[in-house]
Amino acid sequence: MDLVFRSVGYRGVPVEGLPFHDRWGVIPNEHGRVTDLEHGDPLPGLYVSGWIKRGPSGVIGTNKKDGTETAAKMIEDVEASAVLHPTDTDPASIDALVHERQPNAISYDDWTRVDAIELAKGEESGRPRVKFTSRAQIKEVLADG
Repeated sequence: MDLVFRSVGYRGVPVEGLPFHDRWGVIPNEHGRVTDLEHGDPLPGLYVSGWIKRGPSGVIGTNKKDGTETAAKMIEDVEASAVLHPTDTDPASIDALVHERQPNAISYDDWTRVDAIELAKGEESGRPRVKFTSRAQIKEVLADG
């Protein structure tokens, strides 16, 4: 054998407000639906995928299959009306909440502008794109636009 890789430190950490199985380093779940620790009952509207769902195992293909399983459960829950029923359904309130919690978040429209500029700069230099590599660059591009 010519090469050996050692990988350590891929342990999930608790997320405030969610149950956490400390011994396994995962958020307890049943096929992606987050469950309470005491009884294993699903917690409506909460889902997980990837390593926080099953622990540090698998590869990209495993995560894709895993995400598909969780998405299927989400769709099942929507079809069964087993989802959260928010008191405020105004889309603007969602934007306000996101910006309150993540002031540097950008909208999808902003992202499409950045994407178009990266592609145009790439075309100018004979490359697929020229990537902006910092939040400061992205903020500057959006402010100029």
